[in-house]
Amino acid sequence: MEIRQLEPRDKIITFFSEIKGAAVESAIKDIARINASDCDYAEKCRQWAIENQQQTTSVTLSPIRFYLSTTGGTCYDGMALHDMIEASQTPVEVFCTGKIMSMGVIVALGSKVRKAYRNTTFMIHQVQGVSIGTLREMEDTVAEVSRINDMLFRIIKEKTSITDAQLNEVVQNRKDWFLSAEEALELGIITEIIPS
Repeated sequence: MEIRQLEPRDKIITFFSEIKGAAVESAIKDIARINASDCDYAEKCRQWAIENQQQTTSVTLSPIRFYLSTTGGTCYDGMALHDMIEASQTPVEVFCTGKIMSMGVIVALGSKVRKAYRNTTFMIHQVQGVSIGTLREMEDTVAEVSRINDMLFRIIKEKTSITDAQLNEVVQNRKDWFLSAEEALELGIITEIIPS
């Protein structure tokens, strides 16, 4: 029985798009496919160890290399991708390049290993939306947007050193907060700057 893990070149995902719909679905399918293959590989290793009376140990899986550049997108789709990266049994390393804006920051924070090229620009802002309909419908929309904004800011605070005060300033001043790779590293948005 041949026991082989996917080659590193087969574990590369590129996401250079708006975070929504088909692009997110494709990335999630790629992560799920790699996880299924790696799960099969780990099980074959375990079975081989049992059949050969060897001690079973956990299998080290080579990581998925997820290259990300995005202006952001929809919150629900972004959260789906964030959660898939975070829950992946195969470790995911996110490589930030170009622009990591809005939901792009949340997607990147799904990974424990977040690297960026030196000239990458990051941007954080509050959730944006439009509400039409009856007063009651608009109130419901505002409540949901508030809930989503709180959830996204909670993720940022848990996974970076960004403070409530810094996020409150973003909300109060209704501003887009642009950051260099160096600033993103200082704030824990990324874990490493890729050397030139």
